[in-house]
Amino acid sequence: MSVGGVWPRAGRGLVRLFVYLAVLVSVFPILWVLSTSLKLPRDYYTSPPVLIPSEVTGSHYAGLFADYGAWDYYRNTLVIAIGNTILVLIVAAPAAYGVARYRVGGRYFPLMVLGQRMLPPVVVLIPLFLLFRQAHLIDTFSGLVLAYSVFNLPLAVWMLIGFFEEFPWELQDQAMVDGCSELGAVVRVVLPVLAPALVAAGFFLFVYAWNELMYAIVLSRTETKPIMILFINLLRSPTGEFFGEAAGAVVLGVIPAYVLTLAFQRYLVRGLVSGAIK
Repeated sequence: MSVGGVWPRAGRGLVRLFVYLAVLVSVFPILWVLSTSLKLPRDYYTSPPVLIPSEVTGSHYAGLFADYGAWDYYRNTLVIAIGNTILVLIVAAPAAYGVARYRVGGRYFPLMVLGQRMLPPVVVLIPLFLLFRQAHLIDTFSGLVLAYSVFNLPLAVWMLIGFFEEFPWELQDQAMVDGCSELGAVVRVVLPVLAPALVAAGFFLFVYAWNELMYAIVLSRTETKPIMILFINLLRSPTGEFFGEAAGAVVLGVIPAYVLTLAFQRYLVRGLVSGAIK
């Protein structure tokens, strides 16, 4: 074998090794949390630590639903995340269409939108709290949905602008020549073609709303607490007695993202690839 053929193979081997290590580093915390949720308390502090429990138990999950009302937390989080995703897409899609089709806002408007998304959410937290308190939106689903929209809307608009800019506007023009109004052409031609892009944007919006914690702590009280609040409450035990339940709450919290990824994998990949091509 020539020396010239050895180096490329060695390089590919190093790349594979790096990828495997990166996957291991990314997956290990998830596996550890899953293992902790299935361990008995005596295995929490074993030395050396063990990834595979000596005895698998589902009592932590049963306790989450029976003793801590995990179903209510789950329901609240679903209502907030789904409501936020739908509201933001309804507003972001027309905004992105106007920017991409008619250059509304000028050349640098997309960068301005992205700059709004980069603003730390904590900056507007206190003004929102004072405003929502006056409007009686504290501890309401509508209040949390609107609050999450403050920092999710710029992200959705910025993502969708790129997708709309790649759309062949000749298709819409042809539909309008055939008798469709502009709105009818958008509904019948543009949106169906960009459905994968909308799914990709909606996926990110759902995950961000599902995982948001800071706004939920400040703006929710009793009726609208999401699943991550349950995780925080369980970690308050100074003895670590509820590590299993806390780990179980984390596992329950990440399940929807995995389910959505598997269910909409085809649309998600198509949407992300179409954005990458640009």
